[in-house]
Amino acid sequence: MVDYQIQLSDQRYPYTLVKSKRARYLRLKLAQTGELSLVVPNGVSLAKAHAFIATQAAWLENKLQTLSPEAIKPWTKPEALDLAYLEERWTIQYFPQASGSIILRTSVEQLECYGNVDDTELLKKTLGRWLKAKAEKVLSLRLKWLAEQHGFHYQRLTIRGQKTRWGSCSSKKNINLNYKLLFLDQALVDYVLIHELCHTIEMNHSSRFWALVADCDVNYKAHDKLLNQASRSIPL
Repeated sequence: MVDYQIQLSDQRYPYTLVKSKRARYLRLKLAQTGELSLVVPNGVSLAKAHAFIATQAAWLENKLQTLSPEAIKPWTKPEALDLAYLEERWTIQYFPQASGSIILRTSVEQLECYGNVDDTELLKKTLGRWLKAKAEKVLSLRLKWLAEQHGFHYQRLTIRGQKTRWGSCSSKKNINLNYKLLFLDQALVDYVLIHELCHTIEMNHSSRFWALVADCDVNYKAHDKLLNQASRSIPL
C-alpha cells in the first residue's frame, strides 16, 4: 500500500489509495485519527485519482480543523498487542538490525522483532501477517458457528487488514473480515460477523436488513456505537 501526499496551504498531507470493487465514485475519507484515504473504483486511473484529490485541498483543511490535536498523533511502535477477543496480551521487544526485512519470533505471549524495525510500513505488515494467521484460525470457526446458529449460508471467508472496514460481503456471499477484530471484545466481534452474515440475504442497509440484524443481536445498536469508537484504540 503506497502513501502519496496532497499539497495544502502550509503542508503536504499523506494519503493512501484504496482500490474498491464496490465503489462507484472517487471518495475521500478522513478518519478521526487523521488518516486520509482515497477510495478508487475499478477502472479509474491513478492520474484521475490524483487529479481528483488535488481539488479537495480546501475540504481537507476544513475537516482537519474539526479534529482534536490529541486525536492526530504520529504512529509509534506498540509496546504490546492487547487481543481482547483471545484474552491475550503480547508484549513486543524490538532489536534493530541493518536489514531490509523484519524477522518475527514468538515465545510465551511475547513477540521479538529483529531487523529494520523503524520502517513503519514494514513493521505494520510483519505484525499484520502474524495477526492474520491467528485470526484465520479463530474467526473462521466463529463465523461458521454463528451461521449455523442463525441459518445463514456463505461461500468463502477471507481475512484481510483493511484500514477502514471491519468486514464486507460480496454479492456472491463471500465474506471478508479484518484481522483487527482480534483487538475487540467477543460481543463486538459477533456483531460484525452477524452484520456480514445478514448481508448474504440483504445486500443493503434497508429496514429489512436491520430487522434481520436485530433478530440475531438485540443489542446491535449499542454494539454499532461501540464499534465506531473502537478503531481509535487499535495500534495498527
